[in-house]
Amino acid sequence: MNKEAAVTRTSPGRRRKAKGRFLRFLAGATAVLAAILLARQFIPPALSDVQLLSVQEAVQTVKVAGMLIKEETVVSSPATGRVTFTEDEGRRLEKGAAAALVAAGQDSGGTECVVYAPVAGILCTHLDGLESILSPGNLDVLDLSKFDKIAVRTVSGGEKVEKGQPVFKIVDNLSPVYFYAEIPGEAFPSGMSGDILHGAWNGLPLSIRPYRVVEGGDGWKGLFILPAYPENIVHNRWIEIDVTTASLCGLLVPRRAIVYRDGSPGIYLAVKKKARWTKVKIEGELAGKVAITGQGLDENTRYVKNPVLVREGWPVE
Repeated sequence: MNKEAAVTRTSPGRRRKAKGRFLRFLAGATAVLAAILLARQFIPPALSDVQLLSVQEAVQTVKVAGMLIKEETVVSSPATGRVTFTEDEGRRLEKGAAAALVAAGQDSGGTECVVYAPVAGILCTHLDGLESILSPGNLDVLDLSKFDKIAVRTVSGGEKVEKGQPVFKIVDNLSPVYFYAEIPGEAFPSGMSGDILHGAWNGLPLSIRPYRVVEGGDGWKGLFILPAYPENIVHNRWIEIDVTTASLCGLLVPRRAIVYRDGSPGIYLAVKKKARWTKVKIEGELAGKVAITGQGLDENTRYVKNPVLVREGWPVE
């Protein structure tokens, strides 16, 4: 007895559905591949950030707060009245130059008194009452660590002053200016020598040199001399400066620009709009910057600053 084998037939509708799913898959895969190719073509150039190599300086600084000690001569009003300054604050006056006028009231004769600079120096109206105490001549007898920050009073033009009231001072900017401060030990882990240190106050360059500095506790404290400083710093008693503790000069690139191959450091150069890896030697590193040297590297060489998505031969702009 013959048995007929069962034959499974696929309906035309099911075949069309399967074919449709395959075509959709093929279209999706093609779109993904196209997106990858487009991303390779356009995203790396957009994110690579091609820059020019240049000689730079990276610095590491520490903030140091302290007080200034300088030669100051306080001048008081000869009468009660309203004061007017005849010279701008910050101007250097010669000895005997007119600095201010005091218009005395009727009870003082109604006269106008001229106030002269008794010594040569910088005219300053910032007074704190410590001028005669915090003087270079008293350095041997003062315990400078005991002084606290106090308010500074400024005498303004047109202000009424009393007879005998201090109205301005003359700062001798040709005599040494001292700076008392305490510096944390971690700022100079290898010790502090007598060499000149460089820094900045309000973004303006200055230099300081240890004068009478002793190590104690977890750092150094004592007196420094300011060999060079912005002239308007002398109007202040308490200042904060950024002292440079380390510096690095050369062709500097961000640390992220370094790409290692087989253990060797290198960077990607932009050569004819294509990424080309070249080996470099790292000369130093500071504050997120790396100093490099290498064959053919000089100022204005175009390199890839952000190589995270870059590969050899890929387009970069």
